[in-house]
Amino acid sequence: MTFERKICAAILAVAITGSSFSGAFAKDKEFAWGAIAVDLSKPDRAPEYGLGGGQNEADAKEAAIEYCQEAAGKKSDCKVVVAYQQCGAYAASKKGGGYGINTTKKTAEAKAMSGCDDDGCKLVVSDCN
Repeated sequence: MTFERKICAAILAVAITGSSFSGAFAKDKEFAWGAIAVDLSKPDRAPEYGLGGGQNEADAKEAAIEYCQEAAGKKSDCKVVVAYQQCGAYAASKKGGGYGINTTKKTAEAKAMSGCDDDGCKLVVSDCN
């Protein structure tokens, strides 16, 4: 992990209608790419996630997985669910999830919710570069 990523790391807890999503992230407006990784190993509870950034897609994905593992623990099953250059979002329920990419956060969030395809879906995280 680079010094820059360590400096940017933070823990984020988000409460959404009784569900608690938690994640670690390292994002900065200077990054060209963003990525969201989610721990999919425990579908019975709200997912932990990582939000990463980088100058290219591979770096953003690597950072997102690192921060997801930091949030979820060593026995996590963190996978990148979306990488983006503008805005990305991820929504989930106990039955599955969906992601969205767009030029605006609001539209990326709407696409994530519609892609989730379940009445129990909640927005987990969204971000724009």
